[in-house]
Amino acid sequence: MPDTVHSTEQAAGLPYERPTGSTIAMSGATGFLASHLLLRLLPHDTGVVALVRKPPHRALASLACALRSAGAPAGTVERIPRQVRAVQVRLDRPQLGLTDREFRTIADSVDAVWHCAALTKLHGAAEELHRTNVEGTRQILALATAGSRRPPLFHISTAFVAGAQLEGVVPERQLESTRGFLTPYEESKYRAEKLVHHWARDNSRSATVFRPSVLLSDRRALPRAPQHTYAVLAAKLALFLRHSLNGAPDPAPSPASGRTGQLVVRLLGAPDAGINLLQVEDAALAMLRLAGRTPSGPGARVHHIVHPAETPVERVNDALQRSVPRLRLELVADRPDPTSLERAVDQYGAEATAYLGLRRHYERSSLADLERRGLISPPAPIDSSYLDAVLSPPTPTR
Repeated sequence: MPDTVHSTEQAAGLPYERPTGSTIAMSGATGFLASHLLLRLLPHDTGVVALVRKPPHRALASLACALRSAGAPAGTVERIPRQVRAVQVRLDRPQLGLTDREFRTIADSVDAVWHCAALTKLHGAAEELHRTNVEGTRQILALATAGSRRPPLFHISTAFVAGAQLEGVVPERQLESTRGFLTPYEESKYRAEKLVHHWARDNSRSATVFRPSVLLSDRRALPRAPQHTYAVLAAKLALFLRHSLNGAPDPAPSPASGRTGQLVVRLLGAPDAGINLLQVEDAALAMLRLAGRTPSGPGARVHHIVHPAETPVERVNDALQRSVPRLRLELVADRPDPTSLERAVDQYGAEATAYLGLRRHYERSSLADLERRGLISPPAPIDSSYLDAVLSPPTPTR
């Protein structure tokens, strides 16, 4: 029997047993979520084949920055040269743009495949989203299929494959499109997840689908490190505001002005709407706990990686206003004659506008079971003080 590593949360290590010396392939390894996964995987001697867009030396530098930003100690970052091999790929190309020999060598060398890469532009061009999110998933599935070790697949989907279901409880087993989608991004991720389900069924293989909600961190990101959605949103709103105050024609001139000199942005939404936000540290730990479960057989297993409580949209807007002085966000049911600033926020700040009418909740049976067994702790509340920390600007360079 191979040796195993027993980890603990206190050691911030891999939270399940695994054979030592195992190797994973990971797409999107330099991203926000992936860096938090690797933060826990690298200290336990996990080998990583990082499937990246950049040339290898640049990708490894980006990974080191991402890990430091995620809070990795120096010893973890120092593991990169000996544990991580970066391979430049094209996600939307057959065999990831690699030669037959390169593709086969990688496929045969890994014990698991983690697909974390995605294009996350909510209102991105449908063709571009399809290339990255759908065709990219197809090529990752081909890699998992070709591997002689029959590696299990771990696929990062999104809770927003629920699309235009605005109310009620979204089951973990549900994946249907009858209600349509609120954004092109959701539809692309739905189609990608459908591929995973079909692959597991048709090939009698094991796949685990994680559907995270909006992931956040209250750590101040380092410059050039990957940032979470709301940090990017706050930076966009600050940019819109600066352009508006300067009277610049792009992206948003002539905004509405409040009586106190504030710039007013009316957002279409409901005052009782909520958005599911979850700390990325809790998400990464839960995913690794669930990844350690022994599959009961072939097929795709779906886990919502979500907070037990929706965060009121009004609370998020209040925090955004505190982070961007002189900006006032108003939720309205109707908005005749939108200003150019409002149109700019709709187009470029979809993170603030796409999900302001949701009253739905998500089944979280998988996480509740882990909490009952004491394998993870329930996440802390997403309160105003946490949101203020979340929206702090990146740590300046010295």
